[in-house]
Amino acid sequence: MDKQKLLLDAIFFEHWARYFCFEEAEDHVNASIEIPEIVYNECKNQVPHLIPLLEKIQHSPIVLNDVKSAIFSFVQDELQLSDDDFANFMHEMSMNTTFNNKLNVFYGFVQDEADNDSKIEDSMSDEEYKAYREQKEIPLFLTWLEQFHNWARENNHSID
Repeated sequence: MDKQKLLLDAIFFEHWARYFCFEEAEDHVNASIEIPEIVYNECKNQVPHLIPLLEKIQHSPIVLNDVKSAIFSFVQDELQLSDDDFANFMHEMSMNTTFNNKLNVFYGFVQDEADNDSKIEDSMSDEEYKAYREQKEIPLFLTWLEQFHNWARENNHSID
């Protein structure tokens, strides 16, 4: 698999899981990624190359450094890169215009989705929000990725 594509897939997948499959702890401060079994099984069918990442992030607390570490260790393991080779690869990606453009457009999509959700969620009480989250369907990863591509086209972004 193309190294750049694998890294982007991993970043996109982790964002999808964190955004749609988070579960708040009882303290209402902490949260973890909890991918429901039915969604997990669909991921095994649709994106089997990302299952090792799914296994790394499933039940994990949502902490930025842990998330970044899971993505990076997954990519390094999948590409079978030494620490030095992985560092060189990440430096190469940080300088890659195409990679950075795709990532920036993706972050624009994620922010737009969050803004839209926040308009709905901000008007809800805690109880209403909890019921809303419980009823909200989790889109399959590939469906959500298709929404991203459609959003990019509608907003005149070139990512293909």
